[in-house]
Amino acid sequence: MALFSLLLHVTACKKSSVKLYPVKGKVLFKGQPAEGAQVVFRPAAENAGGGSPAAAQPNPFGDVKADGTFSLRTEPYGEGAPVGDYNVMITWFTRTDPDDPLSSKSKLPVKYADQSNPILKASVKEGDNEIPPFDLKP
Repeated sequence: MALFSLLLHVTACKKSSVKLYPVKGKVLFKGQPAEGAQVVFRPAAENAGGGSPAAAQPNPFGDVKADGTFSLRTEPYGEGAPVGDYNVMITWFTRTDPDDPLSSKSKLPVKYADQSNPILKASVKEGDNEIPPFDLKP
């Protein structure tokens, strides 16, 4: 019985207090999949002045696959994202010098990653979320 109580206590301690819901979407640039791009959802309340500090709010993120699709993960909690309204930041870099890992150039206009003036938005609801495609233009 003591072992069962200990296991129950350990299991309860590992449970996340952040409820996550599956989020999937697609990123295209000039109509083509943006393979290798990074998508970050930043809680919109952070930029509204009345929200919680950025450190207290998780930032779900995902990598764009060859077909343009992505799914979000929220560290350290797991797959998915919390319910809420988000500003979406998308970056996509290519290395300009194969011998220098720090050399890179953005494949996207800066406007898609501008945290001070976000132009992409998304909302996460309870249940499964299929975000409409982000069809980015030059």
